[in-house]
Amino acid sequence: MRHRGAILAVLGALVLASCAPVSQDRRYLGGKTLGPYVGQVVDAETRAPIEGAVVVASWWRDRVWPGASISERYAAREVVTDREGRFVLDATQLEEYAPGGTLRPRFTVFHPGYAAFPPTALAFSKGGFMSGEFSPRGVTIGLPRITSQTERRDHVSTLSPFSLSQRPFRELPEFMRLINKEAVSVGLPPLYRRVE
Repeated sequence: MRHRGAILAVLGALVLASCAPVSQDRRYLGGKTLGPYVGQVVDAETRAPIEGAVVVASWWRDRVWPGASISERYAAREVVTDREGRFVLDATQLEEYAPGGTLRPRFTVFHPGYAAFPPTALAFSKGGFMSGEFSPRGVTIGLPRITSQTERRDHVSTLSPFSLSQRPFRELPEFMRLINKEAVSVGLPPLYRRVE
């Protein structure tokens, strides 16, 4: 019996220890909002504002158990840039009431005819830039133009709204519309259709 109590005490300590880093880690929201997220989207070469670009924020949540963890999509929001290429994405309530283990948002920026942000996108690395940060202080994203139809066709095929949201037709309608618009403009059928 004494061994059982000791084993339970050790297991309890392990459970608490495995959960502690989640609440202390700076990658997590921890019940705070980091926004509103503001910025401007411009042409990387000319610095002209890009009206109608879509800015998507997606939040993921880490679920941690003793000996295992998974990441799952929590929520996604989008906003479209105005005539000056500016945007404000306010997700205050979403972030303040996010469950524990919710990570800071990841951002995607897209407009037809341009390489999408983030910088990990191969096409974006050819002339795209980011200055500032996604925060109330603001960010400037310079999207590089893609001129070749073949490159545009290849690029639009890599964009996946389902990697950003479990319900992209509801949460990201403008992103879906712009992907389909780009697909059609380069001779492809619409890539995403809502099945009802």
